[in-house]
Amino acid sequence: MLKKLLTVGLALTMMFAVTACSSKDSDSDKPNDNNTSDNTKQERPFTESNGLIKYFTINDEKICLPETVGEYVKYLEKIGTKVELGDTGKSVDEAPKVDAGGISSMVAYLKVYLDDSDWQWFGIRYKNDTDKKQSVADCKVTQITLDYDTITEEENHHGIKSTVFITNADQEIPMDGKTTSTNLKKIIGWPDQNTDGHWHYTDDQGYKYEFVTENQKGILTRVAITYPTN
Repeated sequence: MLKKLLTVGLALTMMFAVTACSSKDSDSDKPNDNNTSDNTKQERPFTESNGLIKYFTINDEKICLPETVGEYVKYLEKIGTKVELGDTGKSVDEAPKVDAGGISSMVAYLKVYLDDSDWQWFGIRYKNDTDKKQSVADCKVTQITLDYDTITEEENHHGIKSTVFITNADQEIPMDGKTTSTNLKKIIGWPDQNTDGHWHYTDDQGYKYEFVTENQKGILTRVAITYPTN
């Protein structure tokens, strides 16, 4: 009798062990939702700059000073139908890669389509500071330029009429064809340098700002923000 009980007990123990192993193996085949690929790039949350200009808005859409070309494109896609790199006809992901240590041309720009045919010019400079080829999207931004120049006949330099720069004192500098050099002086003071309507400012973060005003009425037509070099 005792021998039979031991035999039955051993059989039950082996059965439970096989069931447990089977369950464990089954669970191991299931995808782990908590695991993320090392290659997945997370989008940087909206981050205000600590410099003179914290961020700017276009059509009330908040845009931070972008770290990479790809980040800038993600914001610009919210105000346009598509974004291309200059006249390449390609996105910043599709455009030819930038060589190691390479930089953009002096006249590089992003073409932001506002509809099927109209587009706005956004000047940009960037660099690849790695030791291998890199997509334009991953290159670091070194300068951005925004226009609202109604003097030029090219509509792609004044298609957007609602760009507003927000200062570190939470003051607004609209670029809408109405803001003048007199307004600039009241908002951010006299520039470090003024050369023929080109007002140059710097801040303690290393950013350089060029506010361009046309000569006759002093209307603000362009803002260029150059990033710190280190």
